[in-house]
Amino acid sequence: MAKLIPAKHLLLIGIVCAFLAIVFFAFPTGASKDTQNMSLTITPQVIKEAELSLFESGSSSLNNVKTQVISNQATHNSLPYLIDKGGENDQLNNSNTKPSTSSFTANPSPKFTIEKHSVQIKEGDSLSKVLSSYQVSANDIYKVSSADKKQKSLLRMRPGQHLEFAIEQPSGSLKHIKLVLNRLQSIDFKRKNDQFERGETNRTPDISQTYKEAVINNSLFVDGMNANIDQPLLIELANIFGWDIDFALDIRKGDRFSLLYEEKFLDGEKIANGKILAAQFINNGRTFQAIRYETNKGANYYTPDGLAMRKAFIRTPVDFTRISSKFNPNRLHPIFKTSRPHRGVDYAAASGTPVKAAGDGKVSFAGKQRGYGNVVIINHGKGYQTLYAHLRGFARGMRKGKKVKQGNIIAYVGQTGWATGPHLHYEFRVNGVHKNPVTVKLPNDDPMPKADLKKYLPYAQGVVAALTNSNSAEFSQRLALLKD
Repeated sequence: MAKLIPAKHLLLIGIVCAFLAIVFFAFPTGASKDTQNMSLTITPQVIKEAELSLFESGSSSLNNVKTQVISNQATHNSLPYLIDKGGENDQLNNSNTKPSTSSFTANPSPKFTIEKHSVQIKEGDSLSKVLSSYQVSANDIYKVSSADKKQKSLLRMRPGQHLEFAIEQPSGSLKHIKLVLNRLQSIDFKRKNDQFERGETNRTPDISQTYKEAVINNSLFVDGMNANIDQPLLIELANIFGWDIDFALDIRKGDRFSLLYEEKFLDGEKIANGKILAAQFINNGRTFQAIRYETNKGANYYTPDGLAMRKAFIRTPVDFTRISSKFNPNRLHPIFKTSRPHRGVDYAAASGTPVKAAGDGKVSFAGKQRGYGNVVIINHGKGYQTLYAHLRGFARGMRKGKKVKQGNIIAYVGQTGWATGPHLHYEFRVNGVHKNPVTVKLPNDDPMPKADLKKYLPYAQGVVAALTNSNSAEFSQRLALLKD
């Protein structure tokens, strides 16, 4: 019987049987509940008859065959393919039915967040110490430091300043860092192309002028602060008039002062005081006025006529508690009990109190002189010379020929030589003649250049008018009495 069937037909029957057996094996019946369902994506592909030759056996070959390949995406195992005779399944090419596809969900991308931190710099803190505590990498710290290599602002952080920075998570990458120097100044470092760029931010405060005045009943500082004048302003006021008024000896009850100064505001809030623009002081029947003006040499205070408030010498070269011995040509010497002139002033002060140079000059002597003990003598030029005696020791580098500036520390109060207690003996000489340091008229500093004086005089008139118009009635009355 089998011999009566053509070989081609037998081959086709065998292939079909094999295909059906595989289909039954791959798709069992629903009788077994333990069998997993499988999602398949079936993409039919028709192979043209001319492109396929499956078998060539002797004189017989299988032609006019189309194949459909079924791909199992779940197991990636190839299923047997179906072979049909040409023409019977051409409708597959024109079918509008879309093959089903298996669903696939990829892992979601990680979400990035920015953490912001603000740290107040403490003693011993450094950039590396602060950032490392927040797990910022050493590589990022190095990159920020490289952006600040020339200015070195991050190396000079001071306690009290703030460091603000932003870190991207979960990568831990440093994105931005800001060093807040004060409320007006900050330095920024922003990440760009895996490097950091440095920039500076400077805010400008709003400026307003404020007038205040006070009457002295106790002291400059006690009564000034009672009048709501900040202590730094009072210190500056004392420095302005310090060449004309000895605030330890000259102040009297009933003295008055007034000042016109700047106040700085940021976002409506006062953040600091500015400079004193003008001030006046009534001391023991004398009136002094000072106006701030800036020239090519810098800002200084001048009288309304353009004379420098700064004198060539400061009145007292040491902070003292009292004058223990005044200038007296006929004084009885405390040790020898004989009449010996006292050609200077003794300022009682604690041992070790700094002694300042009264004016610019050059040291002509630094050493020991019999009863004076340790002594420094300074030549100031134009016939002026000052002497400082009974010193405990000298400032570092103090020697003959050294140049000093007014206010430089030259030595320290002591009790060397013929001294009965720690004090500074101070002498002021003009062309070799001893003068009383407390009452001697001190020469003014260098005058204002004529070109600046022409601009200054009309400006000074306007400032004096503003100061006068701000005076209280009582203050104005007191000024009027002094003028009369």
